[in-house]
Amino acid sequence: MILSSTRATTRTLPTLSTSSTYLIKLLSMMLLTIASPAFSHTDSQTQSPINLYQANYAATFSGLNINAVQKLEEIEPGIYRESLVAKNFIGKIHEQSTFRVTPDQQLVPIEYNYKRSVLGRDRTEIQSFDWQNSKVQYTKNGKSNDKLELKTGYLDMITHRLQLRRDLSAGKEVFSYPVISRGKLKQYEYKVVSKQILDTAIGPLNTVKVVRVTDEDNKKISVWLACDWEYLIVRLEQSKGKDGHHLALRDGAINNKKITPLEKIDEKQL
Repeated sequence: MILSSTRATTRTLPTLSTSSTYLIKLLSMMLLTIASPAFSHTDSQTQSPINLYQANYAATFSGLNINAVQKLEEIEPGIYRESLVAKNFIGKIHEQSTFRVTPDQQLVPIEYNYKRSVLGRDRTEIQSFDWQNSKVQYTKNGKSNDKLELKTGYLDMITHRLQLRRDLSAGKEVFSYPVISRGKLKQYEYKVVSKQILDTAIGPLNTVKVVRVTDEDNKKISVWLACDWEYLIVRLEQSKGKDGHHLALRDGAINNKKITPLEKIDEKQL
C-alpha cells in the first residue's frame, strides 16, 4: 500500500480553521498538479480518439483523509469534460474543464470551472475562452475581467495535463506549457526522471516518474504515471519544508476496462 495506515492512538486534532487551511492546501495541490490519462497513440502526428475513464484516489495531509474521484466523459460529439471532485468531512472542491479536439488533434479549452466550499466558505472561479476575440474572461466570486489576451496553444490546468500525457506517449522527456491559471498566464515545466515498477493499492504497475520543475528549492512535486494504462496517475508526493502530502490510486477503469496489476513480478524489482 502507498498510504500508511492511521494509528489508533489518541492525538490532538487541528482546530477547524487550521483543518480548513489543510484541506484547501491539499485539494488545491491535487488540482494544480498532474492527474488523468489522455490519449493512446503510437505516432505524435496521428493521435487516437480520447479514451474515457474514471479513477478513485485516497490522500493524506497532516493526518486528514481525503477522497477524490476523477473522470473524463464525452458530453457531445467532439466535446469533452474532465472533472475532479475531492472532499472530506469539512469541505469539497470541484474542478472541471470543457474542451474540444480539433481535426488535427489540438486541445482547445472552452471553459474551466473551480468551486470550493470549506466550512461554509465558498469560492468560485470561471475561465471562459473566447477564441473568436482572442480573450479570456476570468470571473472570481461574480467579479469578471477579460484583460488577458488569448493565443493559440494556451491551455488551462486540466488540458495541459492531458497534453502532458500525449507528449509522454510520444516519447518526450522534457515538457513546457503556457497555462492560464486564476486569470494569469503561467509556464508549467516538467521532466521525466526515471521508470520503475511501483507497488500500489491495485498491485505492481509499470510507471514513469515525472517531476515538476520550479524555482523553489524547498518545494518538490513528484508524480508516478502508469505506462501500461495511458499514463494514469497512480501516486503523487509533494513536500515543502517539513510538510508532506500524498495521493494514491485506489482503483479505476479506462473505457470500462478495469485497471489490473502486472501478472508476474520479481520482488527484487519493487
